[in-house]
Amino acid sequence: MKKLEEYSPTELATLATILGIIIASKFDVDQQNVVANFLFSIAQTMFIIAAQISNLNAKEEAQNASDANSNSSNTNEDLQKQIDELKNLMKKFGDNNIC
Repeated sequence: MKKLEEYSPTELATLATILGIIIASKFDVDQQNVVANFLFSIAQTMFIIAAQISNLNAKEEAQNASDANSNSSNTNEDLQKQIDELKNLMKKFGDNNIC
């Protein structure tokens, strides 16, 4: 049997329709409402969990990107300091050679 994520969207829609019809045929209208609301509640809980996981992942990715930018900024500052030091050394070297 296929795993759930291996089904195409059309196959999943067909499967859901068939299961809905089979389940509905076993219950009267009031029972159908109870079962449908119960399943809907489960689905809503799953949506909330998935949304929060996505939210936390997005925050983590944004933080990682911010850290990477901060590291790049620090690296740029370090490189600029090294360039300035080399310029000063070259200037001192040039001044010493003129004498």
